[in-house]
Amino acid sequence: MVRKALGVALLAFSSSFLYAQQYEFSEVTKLNSTVNSSAEEGLPLLSPDGKKLYFTRALSEQNEGGIYGGQDVWVADFSNGKWSKSTNKLSINNRDNNSVIGIDREGKTLFFMDGSHGRRMNGIYMTRIQGTKLSKPELIPIPGIANLDFIGFYVSPDRDVIFISMKAADSRGEEDLYYTVKDAAGSWMFPKNLGATVNSTGFEIAPFLSADKKRLYFSSNGHGGSGDADIFYSERVYESWETWSVPVNLGPSVNSKKFDSYFSIYGDSIAFFSSNRDGKYADIYQAKVKEARTILLAGQRYLSQDEWNSVIGKNVSSTFAFPHKSTLLTAAQKELLFYIVNKIMLERDYRFHLVVREEEDAANSKDRLTAIQTHLKQLGLDGDRIKVDQIFDIEKTQRGVIELRLFK
Repeated sequence: MVRKALGVALLAFSSSFLYAQQYEFSEVTKLNSTVNSSAEEGLPLLSPDGKKLYFTRALSEQNEGGIYGGQDVWVADFSNGKWSKSTNKLSINNRDNNSVIGIDREGKTLFFMDGSHGRRMNGIYMTRIQGTKLSKPELIPIPGIANLDFIGFYVSPDRDVIFISMKAADSRGEEDLYYTVKDAAGSWMFPKNLGATVNSTGFEIAPFLSADKKRLYFSSNGHGGSGDADIFYSERVYESWETWSVPVNLGPSVNSKKFDSYFSIYGDSIAFFSSNRDGKYADIYQAKVKEARTILLAGQRYLSQDEWNSVIGKNVSSTFAFPHKSTLLTAAQKELLFYIVNKIMLERDYRFHLVVREEEDAANSKDRLTAIQTHLKQLGLDGDRIKVDQIFDIEKTQRGVIELRLFK
């Protein structure tokens, strides 16, 4: 697993309130052996010119510290449509845990972490790219870093904000996400917790900020999902670093039933992430990106699981499973819909989105959607409060599953 592979060792992990820009991910492929190995790969970051992919490798005999000595930064070059053989012959590597955690917008400066368990971390480092060499590392002091356990960073290309994943005194569970900005004197301030909307009683790790600084991607096991950890995003609200929208799962095209993390996205063309879906250790994957459809208008959002629990009830299911070829609602399912509708009937801001999650064929899904939609109307719900547009991936199985999502 990416997060826990080295036990007590340190691992680096690495928006106005509009939902207009949604993405679809396709052609998810594992990078070949020029990047991936039998060891563990994580934290892929692409250089601004798209010609270099920096990533980490742990549990490798080729690392500076050997198989148990820590993780190294590796780099592969892209040319002639493919990645070259990767190397860890960078001067920032040593026997501890090293990782590139940011690249400036010009691609001339690398920000990296150098850490070891038991040694207090006073900040991160920067080095300038000088031809084929790197300059002598310079310490960037950051107060309040709690590195007793797993820790990670992401430095914005504009150097105006740093996100940190760590477990501190005010963390809600395991690692929480924090941010730090500079004070009037240009020094980095004490990190602030992103709050309960983003941080859960589980862990939140691997922060990555979109190029427009409106969306924060991260990995978590505390917001539900399909696996050990899923990749989510939250939108920045009111141009604040402290206020974020409810996390949205990237869905099954990226997330698996195992550990998915270290997501990074570049423009509207390509994304990288790390996953152990194919084995014991994690590998680097890439996905093609394109703008997707959404039913949400500006200012609208789906309710989180916590909000569902508060509005509808903690143990109330939001999914409706149909046996193979069946398109009829059971008495229990009708009773469940009656209960849900009664909870929000007078709350005009709440709307329903019926999302097909599993199906054996599209015709059955259409009939199932019609059955649920018809029954909701019979219960007195206005038709304009029900959306049935299918904008998410649908898994092909031998049954049907429809999720009832609330948005407002």
